[in-house]
Amino acid sequence: MKPVGAEGMTPARLATYVLGGICGLMLLLATIQSIGLGGGYELEAPEPSAPDPELQQPLLVVQNQLPPFTQYNEIEQRPLFNADRRPAQIEQAAVVAPVDVQPPAPLTATLAGIVLTPATRVALVRNDSTQEVFRIHEGMPLPGELGGWRLKELQARNAVFDGGAQGETELKLDPAADAPPAPPPPPPPPGQQADPAQQAAANDPAAAQQQASDAAAREAEVRRIIEERRRQMREEAERMNAQKKQN
Repeated sequence: MKPVGAEGMTPARLATYVLGGICGLMLLLATIQSIGLGGGYELEAPEPSAPDPELQQPLLVVQNQLPPFTQYNEIEQRPLFNADRRPAQIEQAAVVAPVDVQPPAPLTATLAGIVLTPATRVALVRNDSTQEVFRIHEGMPLPGELGGWRLKELQARNAVFDGGAQGETELKLDPAADAPPAPPPPPPPPGQQADPAQQAAANDPAAAQQQASDAAAREAEVRRIIEERRRQMREEAERMNAQKKQN
């Protein structure tokens, strides 16, 4: 049996002994500190020293004044960041004179007819000055001198036109537009003089012509709408037949 000496001490065993000794020393210091050993000692406060006279002097207030603007005239006349060293020309904005917008002309028109379908909303408007009949879709403005008025809303018996500054104006359907042309009055019996009022109405062709013109315009519009609807139905039927053939 060999004694354990310095020759039998391995590095692993030596490290174990060293770590164990360090742990024991730390445990001893913690125990001493916990029982209050060394807690009655403290550092003494330093003795107050006399203030330095140099540090007690008041601060000097320096008054910085900018030089007059005339000293910078050279910088203004020869700018450093301009390639030609010339001051840039400041363009004055052009003064735009206000434009007086004239209000639209008064609505001198008559609602001659109305066409209402699921796909079309059209008003037939007659200009009282020129006696022209226009076809106006809902939301569109009137042509010509009445261009300041727009058809805002269309109903079965009336139409509302928006004139901007002049507000809104409602035109009702002309009753004479829906009434059929009045038949000519019967001739007076032999030996009796005709009524002057009836004779004047019979001799006034303008009213009869105006009624005929309005009726023709309405008839043309209705015919156009019917033809357009037929064309749409034919196209839809052809498309359905083509889909059936493909299937």
